[in-house]
Amino acid sequence: MINNISAKDNKNLKLVRQLKKKNGREDNHKFIIEGRKMVIEALEYAAEDICCVVVSDEFCARELQLVQNCDKVCGRVYCVPKSLFDELSDTDTPQGILAVMEQNTEEFVPDGDSSRILILDGVSEPGNMGTIIRTAEAIGFDGIYLMKGCTDVYAPKTVRSTMGSVFRVKLKNGCTAQSLEELKNMGFSLIATTPSGSIALEGYKAPLKCAVIIGNEAHGVSDEVMAIADTKIRITMGGMAESLNAAIAAGIVMHWLKK
Repeated sequence: MINNISAKDNKNLKLVRQLKKKNGREDNHKFIIEGRKMVIEALEYAAEDICCVVVSDEFCARELQLVQNCDKVCGRVYCVPKSLFDELSDTDTPQGILAVMEQNTEEFVPDGDSSRILILDGVSEPGNMGTIIRTAEAIGFDGIYLMKGCTDVYAPKTVRSTMGSVFRVKLKNGCTAQSLEELKNMGFSLIATTPSGSIALEGYKAPLKCAVIIGNEAHGVSDEVMAIADTKIRITMGGMAESLNAAIAAGIVMHWLKK
């Protein structure tokens, strides 16, 4: 049933506030999605992970059918005054609907059919992280390894930037140098992207199984990870630009290697 809430100290609304912070997401193993499209994506691809839905009274009146669909799926829909919803929202122009989701605890494990993997080494900007996840799904990569030091996949800006791909792309968090060595033992060739790479991307013939490494926005691939890489490639650039945005670089390399 749809429950009306007006008290700021309601326990469900307190949870939403906690999840806006990284330690709150880590402690509760939950995260927030926000906006009409994201909630519809969750209903289609991750319905079993929806803990509850919060809507503004204005949204409920305007989108009653969607609100009722949410209620059928999770049975916990909370309708709050618009002013209270705006306080809970993480966006400048709230749409009036958000959902609390369980984090996916099933980590990506490459299998015999896996041939293209992305490794993110210290990608720190949430927008870049979300865009990379979205691009990896669009291009058809099998999964993503996230090295320690990467930004939180479940941060609100990251989740919004994935445009729903966060529900479908397979991820492995907290990866280490040992994780990469294990990939090599499985037959994957590790390809690091760096401006000083000895091989130009357009001249590189990728092996059947490869894992491409995208580094930190400011410092690139770490020395530890670079030492493990089998090949170092560069993206040829013209003009005066010294580097590319991490998400753009990831998209270019993934598209080339997928071919």
